[in-house]
This record gives sequence, structure tokens and C-alpha cells, in this order.
Amino acid sequence: MFASPDSNIISNLKWLAEYPFIDNTWLGFGHRIEMPWSPVSGTDFRIFMFLTPLIAPDKRIAEALTIDDDDVTILCVHLISAAEYEFIKTVGLDPFLDMLDERHYPTVLDPKRTSYV
Repeated sequence: MFASPDSNIISNLKWLAEYPFIDNTWLGFGHRIEMPWSPVSGTDFRIFMFLTPLIAPDKRIAEALTIDDDDVTILCVHLISAAEYEFIKTVGLDPFLDMLDERHYPTVLDPKRTSYV
């Protein structure tokens, strides 16, 4: 989630929404997409990570959402560092999510946030 999106952020989110159709794939909880550059100015974070909503009201909406009797999964886009990405690949997603909890991970992107790893 971003505090006030600029056109670069919006174009990246649109590209992410189209990505499964471009690459004939799907995105789910914990999936990550590495970019060759940072998609947001002011930060070195360049890996998109998808998680289900962290905020309680958003969780409730996500749990109740269906379209034509099919459950819909809402994914929130987060940016992580290369070191955090490597941590997830070597140690696992659950320990990383625990680290986010311990560090009081912000729900709005802070480009000045330092890597947790």
C-alpha cells in the first residue's frame, strides 16, 4: 500500500494486474516478482510481494468476497529488499512474516524503511 501514488506507482500496479495474462500464470499469497530496478523512487526495494490484507476490515471484506459464487482472493502489493527476498528463499516465508510482525511492519510503504535483513 502506498501513501500517495504517483503515475509511476499506478503504471506498475496496472502492469502487475496484467502480468498473469501476459505470462499465462497466476499470482497468490507469498508470490514474489523481482524487478530489474526499483519501481518506486526513493527506495532500493525492487521485489513485489503479494500478501492477503493485513488490516482487519480489509480482511473481513476479502473473506466475504465472491463473484458468481466463486471466492475471490484479494492480494496486497508490498515491496521488499533483495536481502529480504533471499531470506524468504532460504529460510521461508513464515519466518519472514514473523519478522514483519516483530518489527511492526508499516501498512503504508515507507520508502525510507530499512531492510529487516
